[in-house]
Amino acid sequence: MTDRPPPLFLQRRFWPMWVALSFGTLSDNVLRQSLLIGIPFGVIPAPDFGKPDNAMPFIGALLPLAIMLFSPVAGQLADKYETSMMFRRTKLVEIILMLIAASAFLSGSGTLAILMLFAMGAQSAFFSPVRTSAMPKYLAPDELVRGNGICNAGLYSFILFGYMVGGSLIVRENGRMLVSVVLIAASTIGWLAALRTLRAGANDADLRIDFNWLAQTARMIGFVRTSRGVAPPLLGVAVFFLLSTAVTVITPLYARDSLRADALVATVLNGLFAIGAGVGAIFAAGLAKGRSGLGFSAASVGAAGAISLLIAALTPLVAAPAGELLTAMDLVTTPAGVLLVALFITVSALMGVYIAPLQAAVQRRAPPTVRARIMAAGTFANAAFAIPGSLATFAITDSGADPALAFYAIAAAMLAIAAVMLHRRRTLPAGLYDEVLAGPKGK
Repeated sequence: MTDRPPPLFLQRRFWPMWVALSFGTLSDNVLRQSLLIGIPFGVIPAPDFGKPDNAMPFIGALLPLAIMLFSPVAGQLADKYETSMMFRRTKLVEIILMLIAASAFLSGSGTLAILMLFAMGAQSAFFSPVRTSAMPKYLAPDELVRGNGICNAGLYSFILFGYMVGGSLIVRENGRMLVSVVLIAASTIGWLAALRTLRAGANDADLRIDFNWLAQTARMIGFVRTSRGVAPPLLGVAVFFLLSTAVTVITPLYARDSLRADALVATVLNGLFAIGAGVGAIFAAGLAKGRSGLGFSAASVGAAGAISLLIAALTPLVAAPAGELLTAMDLVTTPAGVLLVALFITVSALMGVYIAPLQAAVQRRAPPTVRARIMAAGTFANAAFAIPGSLATFAITDSGADPALAFYAIAAAMLAIAAVMLHRRRTLPAGLYDEVLAGPKGK
């Protein structure tokens, strides 16, 4: 009688990577949310920006900008060097950056803290292709959907946790010190976990590093274009970031103007998206063993589109009467409000199911010698798509239109994605690009 191996989550080939990702996400979001709350409320001085509100667009744009700037060289380094060493070094850099950020909080230098947010975006650009290209080394092909689902569950949970910790601590007495302690502790835990990652050989040890940003960006795109079956799922993941960013940005306006609600309702609705995405990621982890899971992706995004239409249609029934204010208690105690809560959680859970098989498809199909550079191209695309997702809200703010209308546009995009995916499933041979799944299964 053979002993059954422990669950994937508890195996050393997985848990150090998961802990490093999750606690890095925590430090990122505690830093970001502390700035988003601390600067406009006067806890963190930022005199270099004139008015405190002028710092807000910079805080929102710095992370994707840093990722786009550093992804081309980050992918090369992740391909050239041994994986566990790259885990250790990227997480050690995170500790250094968090020490500087802590000193910025303690000294009251808002400008330095914002610069550290940009630096953390650069660190994320280097860490992301290391982790995503490592997963096919540590996991069997049929474990990738499960592994991505578990990683996404940690990601969304720690994003929400970071929002709560950063936003609540920074406004407390000694809040800047408390945030500093959390930043250093989270980054240290991530580094300690990285010390336990397993060795895995370099993808291309002879690669010569090229720092020409334009040339390497073009080369990354070329790898995506010429690798069999990589571009469609990679773009599908990027579209997820476009839509999720649009929803995150529009939700406060939707709460204020469409629901006539207070600020807490906006926070609750964004929290529901994070909770739902985490639930969906956990569900995705249990799907598609031995299969690509792309059928689940198509069905999930189509269902999410239909539910988004319901959110837009239900909004007038939930909104407070003119001159009154919808509170969080109203939202969770009235039948229409409870239904809206359920729809928000369901649509985000479906999108959590949508993304994991696409991420696994990119990892599975990417040629090993250029896998990290393809993963870096994916990180680049996610950041690039997040920017128009954010800027698209100008269509609402400039026109004065009802923000609830955005959910009709989001629904149309989701339904279009589902239609494209279903068309591809009908017209392409079954298993095309995923022949490796016919091989031996992981445990």
